[in-house]
Amino acid sequence: MELTHFRLTVEDGIAVVAMDRAGEPMNTIGPDLMADMSAVLDRLESDDVTAVVWTSAKKDFLAGADIRWFETLDQESAEAAIIAGHAVFARLEALHRERGKPVIAAIRGACLGGGLEMAMLASYRIAADGDRTQVGQPEVQLGVIPAGGGTQRLPALVGIAAALDLILSGRPLTARQAKRMGVVDEVVADEMLLEAALRRAREGAAHSGARSLLDRVKGAALEGNPAGRRMLFSRAEKTMLAETKGNYPAPARALEAVRIGVEHGRERGLAAEARFFGELVASPQSRALRSIFFAGQELKKERWVTEAAHPVSKVGVLGGGLMGGGIAAVTAWRAGKTVRIKEVDDAGVGRGLGYVNKVIADRVRRRRMASSEAERIMNRVSGSSGWSGLGNADVLIEAVFEDLALKQAILQEAEAVARAGTVFASNTSSLPIADIAAISAHPETVIGMHYFSPVERMPLLEVIVTEDTADWVTATAVELGKAQGKTVIVVNDGTGFYTTRIFGPYTNEAAFLLEEGAAIEAVDEAMVRWGFPVGP
Repeated sequence: MELTHFRLTVEDGIAVVAMDRAGEPMNTIGPDLMADMSAVLDRLESDDVTAVVWTSAKKDFLAGADIRWFETLDQESAEAAIIAGHAVFARLEALHRERGKPVIAAIRGACLGGGLEMAMLASYRIAADGDRTQVGQPEVQLGVIPAGGGTQRLPALVGIAAALDLILSGRPLTARQAKRMGVVDEVVADEMLLEAALRRAREGAAHSGARSLLDRVKGAALEGNPAGRRMLFSRAEKTMLAETKGNYPAPARALEAVRIGVEHGRERGLAAEARFFGELVASPQSRALRSIFFAGQELKKERWVTEAAHPVSKVGVLGGGLMGGGIAAVTAWRAGKTVRIKEVDDAGVGRGLGYVNKVIADRVRRRRMASSEAERIMNRVSGSSGWSGLGNADVLIEAVFEDLALKQAILQEAEAVARAGTVFASNTSSLPIADIAAISAHPETVIGMHYFSPVERMPLLEVIVTEDTADWVTATAVELGKAQGKTVIVVNDGTGFYTTRIFGPYTNEAAFLLEEGAAIEAVDEAMVRWGFPVGP
């Protein structure tokens, strides 16, 4: 059998199916993969296959649909494609439901959107432990809804309330969170994933009902009667409208598809899912959100300069306030670098270290990080009220308040202790970097790195270059920012840079409205209704 996007082996009756979309770094669903999947199912339905392990040959399981494919669809063709996809997916589910062949999904990396929908077709799901494994239904973030049966199978798997939370928010789960919620049945060490899946296939494993008995009882109390379900849907709708202000149709359609399936059965729910997806994929909201997605993907590839970045292993953060503490946190946690915080006194150092600890502890509390990993991260962070331990830093990031003389003084002190080739970055929202660098002995190593507060949550990083900034310095700042998990843009130096410049007219207009007699609350509420998260 000639397969383009799958690898298939059968040994002792157990088929191992590894998704491997040709020519792509990540598995995504499109017409070509679905055609190949049909050919795989022809083989799996044969008598000599007794069990199936469904996994990926790439580092991620399946990241959902190929968004480029959406651009080729209109409402009618989108609905037809989803109906055809439902039929293919039903064949995989029927292997264990109708033919008695256990199907074990072995998940590592991204298992999102259609990836989770495909995994839910299995009789048993095993996920690799670690931060890289993410499980979720993020479709609403692109202005569409889960369309591979997610609006029907997820509520059946984890309950209506939990499913609505995942579908309407689009938030991903770690492997351990997915296990607690009942999305997956088992979590194993990454290196044991295939071995564990093969063992479960030989044992004929079936879904464990991984939700706790208490969760199932509590869920049944609400979901098992019409009044309870009405309350659940009403509560979800209220929360949704508070978030979307009615500007995005996808969450409302997702809610309705779930409701139809719960009240009228899966067949009608799947039909609604296909119909709503067709409507939404052609909507202006989805087109706009996809445009943002594509721009973000291109931005991730952008290096901005041709010269290579210098390696970075140690970063000094000069200032331990909210900004400095946040920069230190993402540098140690996401970028995995050694970090040294400098403050003016021991109390300031304590506040900076405390902020980092708060960020990391919060992830442990929300069960998004193991305590052992948190300990490793904190061991990479230290502090000092002097310059000791900073002379060998590869990058020094200054994060003090907006005072030109203070920033220049810190730069002079830093250059007195730093080794040659150290990058000095100033976190400033408005002061021209050339003004800060005017007193530098090495202006080619001075650059701006404008973070946004809170640093551990806000994705944007504005890198500001002067006429003197060396290309290798720009490359080093960009690569460090990406390692910190940031969406990086590079702009030329100038008052306000890019973000503050475009924000200025917005706030000025708000002030003009106040001058003309508008109430502060009215201006804020108008902008929130229009789609801004907060008013000016």
